[in-house]
Amino acid sequence: MSFLNPYLKGEEEDFYNTVKDFAKVKVFPSVEQRDEECTWDDDLWKEMGSMGLLGIPLPEEYGGQSGSCLQCCLAQEAFNAGSLDGGFGLSWGAHMIIGTLPILFQGTDVQKRKYLPKLASGEWIAGLGLTEPDSGSDAAGMRTFAEKTEGGFILNGSKMYITNGPIGHVFIIMARTTKSRGPMGVSAFIVEANWKGFQVSKVLKKLGHNTSTTAELSFHDMFVPDENLLGPLNSGFLRIGKATLEWERTVLLAALMGGMESAVESCIQYAWTRQQFGKPVLSFFAIKEKIARTWAYLCASRRILYFVSRKKDNEPNVSLPMESSLLKLFASEVAEEIASDAVQIFGGMGYMREVPVSRFYRDVKLGTIGGGTSEVQRNIVSSTYGGYDKFLKSLESAVPKETRKLADEKTGVNTVSELIDSLENLIRSVGDNPERRKKQSLEFGFADLLTVTVTLKLSLWDLTEQSGNYAKKDKERDIKILAYYIVARYLRGIVYLKELDKGAVLKILNAFGNLSVPETEIEDCIEFLKEGILGAAVSA
Repeated sequence: MSFLNPYLKGEEEDFYNTVKDFAKVKVFPSVEQRDEECTWDDDLWKEMGSMGLLGIPLPEEYGGQSGSCLQCCLAQEAFNAGSLDGGFGLSWGAHMIIGTLPILFQGTDVQKRKYLPKLASGEWIAGLGLTEPDSGSDAAGMRTFAEKTEGGFILNGSKMYITNGPIGHVFIIMARTTKSRGPMGVSAFIVEANWKGFQVSKVLKKLGHNTSTTAELSFHDMFVPDENLLGPLNSGFLRIGKATLEWERTVLLAALMGGMESAVESCIQYAWTRQQFGKPVLSFFAIKEKIARTWAYLCASRRILYFVSRKKDNEPNVSLPMESSLLKLFASEVAEEIASDAVQIFGGMGYMREVPVSRFYRDVKLGTIGGGTSEVQRNIVSSTYGGYDKFLKSLESAVPKETRKLADEKTGVNTVSELIDSLENLIRSVGDNPERRKKQSLEFGFADLLTVTVTLKLSLWDLTEQSGNYAKKDKERDIKILAYYIVARYLRGIVYLKELDKGAVLKILNAFGNLSVPETEIEDCIEFLKEGILGAAVSA
C-alpha cells in the first residue's frame, strides 16, 4: 500500500505505481530543459503510445485499453506525481479526453474505425476547438460558422488557446450552423489539420505548461464533408461539449492531485534537511502548518475525485455537472494555495526555475481557468442543484449504508459533525428559495456551501473505511485540520447567505467557533508524514 496514496489497492495501486515510476524514470529527467525551451517531445509521446497510455478509455477493438474514468484519473494523477510535467500531461489529457472521446461517444462506425485506432496509438494527436477570441463558456458568443453546401459545409472562423494546436492532426471543432445565437445552433465537426483552409495562425506563449503546445487555429473557406459532421446537426455543444467537459473537469483535474502529492513529499524532505537557526525548518510551526494543510487538502481532493470518477463509471448514462464542477472548483483552488505554500517553504530556492515546485506554481493557475473558470464552476454547481433529497442521494451512492451509519455516530469528531449538521441545515433552508437565483453573490455563496459540505461529509464517512496505513485515528486528526481550514477558506462566500437565513448562518459561525484550533493535530500530522516519507532518516 502506497503511503502517499493510501486509497488505492490491488490493480489500481499497481497501475498507479507503474505510471508514476515511468514518469520518474522517463519524463522527469528532461522536464526542466523541455520546460525552459518550450519544446515538445515526440519520442516520449510515441513511447506512451506503445505502453497503451494514449487510448486508455477506448475499447480494445479500436486499439484502446477499455479503461474506466477512474483509471484515466489515476494515470493523470500518477504521471504528474512522478514528473511534475503538467504540460505534457495536459497535451495527453486533451488528446485522450476532449479530442478523442467525442468521436467515441457520438461518432458513426465509419468515423470510429477511421480515427480511433490512430488516436489510440498516438500516430495522430487530437484536440478540441471550442474557445474563441471573443467567447469561451458562452456558446452564444461563438462566431465560427459552418455554412451548408453541396456534400458538406464551408467552415470559417478561428479558435483560441487550443492545446495541441501546432502538433495536432485531428480536431473536434464547434461551429455555429444556424443564425440562432443559442447553444442549440452549434454543431461539431471532425477536422483534419492537412485540409486546405486549415491554419495554425499563431503559436501561443504561456505562463506555464511549457512542455505542451498551444495555438490559435483559423479556418478559411475550409470544406468539411458531410461524413465529418459529428453527432446530430445543431446539437454539438449540448450533446458533445457538455459531456466532454464533464470528463475534462474530472480527468484532467486529477493531475493536480499528483502535483499536491509531489508537494507533500518534496516539502517534507526539503524542510527536514534545510537548517536555519541551528535546526531543520520543519521544526517551526509555520512550516508544519502549511504541510499539514497540504496533506489534508490532498486527501480531501482525492476523496471527491474518486467519488466522481467511480460514479461516472457506475452510472455511465447519468450526467454529473454539479459533482464534476464541484470537484474542479475545490481541487483547483486549494491546489493554488498548496503550490504557493510549497514555494514559500523552499524560500529563495523555490523561486528558482530549476526547482520543481516553481514549475508547479506556474502550471497550477490553469486549473482555475481552463475547462471553465472557477466562477463558471460556481454557477454550474449552484444552478444544477436539484433539491436536498437528490443532493444527498448522489452523495450517499459513494458509500455503503452501514459505513455511513458507523461514521454518523460521530465518535471522536463531535464538533466536526455538528458543523456538518449546521451546513446541511442551511442547504435545506436556502436551496429551494427562489431569491437565491436572483443574485450572483447568493448563487456563489451557495456553491461554496455545497462544496464545503460535500468535502466534509465524504471525509466523515471515510473514517470507517480501511485505507492501508492511513488509520482511523489519522483520519480523525486530519478531518479536524481540514474542517478548520476549509471553512475559514469558504466562509466569506457562505456568509452572503445570511440575507436569506441569518439564523442558520449564525449557527454555522457558532459551530465553526466551537472547533478546536488544530495545533496538536498539526504536530501529530507532521510526525505521521515524517515517518511515512522519511522513514529511517528520522530515527538515524
